[in-house]
Amino acid sequence: MDVDSKVGAYLQTQQREAPAELAHFFTEFEDLYERNRIWHQLTKLVETFINIPEAAPFRIGIYNEFVRDWQKYMNKVKLVLFALAAARQFDSISAAAEFMEKIAKEVDQPESQEAHALALLESAHFRLLLNDLDSTRDTLEKCQRMVESFATVDPVIYASFYRVCADYYKAKASFGQYYKNALLLLACIDIQELTVEDRV
Repeated sequence: MDVDSKVGAYLQTQQREAPAELAHFFTEFEDLYERNRIWHQLTKLVETFINIPEAAPFRIGIYNEFVRDWQKYMNKVKLVLFALAAARQFDSISAAAEFMEKIAKEVDQPESQEAHALALLESAHFRLLLNDLDSTRDTLEKCQRMVESFATVDPVIYASFYRVCADYYKAKASFGQYYKNALLLLACIDIQELTVEDRV
């Protein structure tokens, strides 16, 4: 089966234009997409790629030109995480918030409520960066009800919830709630995943 011409053209262009240390990823993307159609392996490879700091300039393109083409086959929490990686590269915080709100609507299906909650939380985080405390509070209250209703919750959802809560309470100068949520966040993540700024 031939690669969709638009996707194939994008991947081949990136193979030529990407730095040598990243170019092989685009070859592997094309191989897994075209011949094997092994969506889980492709998802894991994209996850590895977007977590490489040097890949930051490619995150928006990877999401828009590649991931969107086969998103129906992937875990929706991963899809939201890939969208978030792209949104963090936007020049405008407002555009990033709107993008994550759009993603939240796309994954608002009965079988993907965890992903919906994650996308809402991340859009709330961007809104908080815009100092929209009321919208952030409303989203946090909605997401808290959602998370409490889930039978099981992916740790990434808890981590996002506690991170946004901590940042919200920090902005409100409610330091007791800030420290409580910051400690709950630390229980959900690997400390090594935190940036140096976040560790301080």
